[in-house]
Amino acid sequence: MKLVLHSYTFRRYPLRHVFAVARRYGWDGIELVHFHFDPARVEDEVADAVALGRRYGVGVHCVGYTGDFVSDDPQARAASLALAERTITAAARHGVGLVNGWSGTLERDPDDWRRNGSAVAEERHYARAAEGYRRLGAYAGRHGVRVGVEVYPGSVHDTVATTARLLAMVDHPDVVATADPGNAYVVSEPDRDPAVLDQLAGRLGYFHLKNLYPDGGRADFNVDTAEGVLDNYAWITRAASLGVPAICVEYCGDGDPHPPISRAVGYVRGCLALRDDLDRRHAAAEAAPVTEALPAGQPLPVAEALPVTGALPVAGALPVVAAGSGTGR
Repeated sequence: MKLVLHSYTFRRYPLRHVFAVARRYGWDGIELVHFHFDPARVEDEVADAVALGRRYGVGVHCVGYTGDFVSDDPQARAASLALAERTITAAARHGVGLVNGWSGTLERDPDDWRRNGSAVAEERHYARAAEGYRRLGAYAGRHGVRVGVEVYPGSVHDTVATTARLLAMVDHPDVVATADPGNAYVVSEPDRDPAVLDQLAGRLGYFHLKNLYPDGGRADFNVDTAEGVLDNYAWITRAASLGVPAICVEYCGDGDPHPPISRAVGYVRGCLALRDDLDRRHAAAEAAPVTEALPAGQPLPVAEALPVTGALPVAGALPVVAAGSGTGR
C-alpha cells in the first residue's frame, strides 16, 4: 500500500517544499491539487510537477480536479467536464494513474454541512453527476487512468451511502470511490462507523485520512491524526482489508503543518504493523492446543512464542502522530 502526502497540507508553501518534505519523511508520493497548479494550464503544470518530483525522488500519485457537473448551467457543465478530460490526458501522459475530486457542490448553509449536498440534492443532480462520471470513466479507461469520486461536503456524494448510490448509477470500473471519513463525520451518523466502508467493497480506489473534533455543523481539523473523534486505527485497517491501494494523509488545520505531518507516516505504518502483529497472535492463539484449563486471570502463553516485528516504541500503544487528510481538498 502506498502512503501519499496531500499537497493541500502545505498550501501556503511552494510545490518544491511539498516534494522535499515528502522525501524527508518517507512518503511514497503526493496528491497534487489546484493550490499548487493552474488548472487552466493543466498540461504544462502536470508536466512540470512530475519533472520536479523526479528531481526530489517523489512521484505524483494523483492529480486533483474540481467539477461542476451538477450545475443548472449546461455550458458550465460542459466546460467542467472538458477540463476534467484535459486533466486525465495530462495525468496519463506522465504515468499518473489517478485523478481525484468531486462533481460540484450544492450549498444552502456554509456553516452547517448537514444542510448542504445530498440533503438538498434532487434526482436531476444525481442524474447529471452520473452522466458526467460515465463520460469521464469511458474517457479515463481509454487512457489507463481511474477517476476518484471523493466523499466531499456539499456534494451529492457527501456520505459513503450517497457515493455508493452514485457509483451504482455510473456503473463504470474506472470510476472509483475516495473515502474520507473526516469529511462525512458531521454530515452522517452512519459515517462514524468504519463498517460503512463495506458499502464500497470492490470500488474503494483511494482513501483520505485525517481526524477532527465536531464544531456544530462543521469540522475542526486542528488535530493530529491519532487524536480527535475518529478511531483511525479502525478506519485504516478496514480500508486495508478492502484492498485500498493508497492512503493519503492531509493536515487541514491552522499553524505549522510540519509537526503533525512528520508524525503521520509513522502513525499509519504503525497501525498496519500492529494489525499484522495482532493477526499473527490471533492465528497462533487459535491454533494452539489447550490441554488443560489455566487458572483464572492467567494469559495464554502466546506472546512469548511469537517474535515481535514492527513493534512500536511503547509496548501496546500507538505513537501519537500526524494530522490527517483534508476536507476533500
